[in-house]
Amino acid sequence: MNTLNKSFSKFFFVLLFVITISFSISFSSYAQNTTSLGIRGGVNLANFRGDGVKDAENRTAFSIGAVLNYSVAETVGLSLEADYTSLGAVDKGNKINFDNVGGNSDRTDRLDYLRTTLLFNYFMGSNEMTIRPKLFVGPYAGFLLNSQYKFEGGDYQDYSDNAFNGIDFGVSFGAGLHLKVAEKIWLTPDIRYNLGLVNVADASNITGRNGALGINIGLTFPLN
Repeated sequence: MNTLNKSFSKFFFVLLFVITISFSISFSSYAQNTTSLGIRGGVNLANFRGDGVKDAENRTAFSIGAVLNYSVAETVGLSLEADYTSLGAVDKGNKINFDNVGGNSDRTDRLDYLRTTLLFNYFMGSNEMTIRPKLFVGPYAGFLLNSQYKFEGGDYQDYSDNAFNGIDFGVSFGAGLHLKVAEKIWLTPDIRYNLGLVNVADASNITGRNGALGINIGLTFPLN
């Protein structure tokens, strides 16, 4: 069953990736003043959520990727993001029994994902403003690239292939700014929370989901 689930996860991710590329090509082909492409990166304060992982504490990690913005109207837009993001948590006292890893000291769990996010943006003010606040919300799907752990003073080691689910689904929401730094070039800081909605572990006796507070900054350029 684990093999079947992982095969489906990989198939779903490939399908999602193809759809993302198709959207990107479509937007690029018909780019107007309302379409822009950019890079983004940031810091994640990641943790696990749920009764089965309540002893976990924040792990500081990072994300980096690209974003495609499309303005549907002056106050409404879409953002399609693809990024490499690192999540996980710090297990104080090694109390969460992922993959039967033994030990008495604090354990750091590292989960790295390739993630796609579709955001629905609401902009405040007009296009002529040099500072535009925005609110956003939307779904994400992440494909697990690797899962590792380490104890204090040690090096990262790999979990087994069936320790964690291969796909993570959730919702991202937050607020940010578009700061005009030149004609049609915008600096885009934001703060967001990524709320995981599925169990991260394959083990049925552990209930825990991803959660991460992200502080990000990006730079976008027009495609036309």
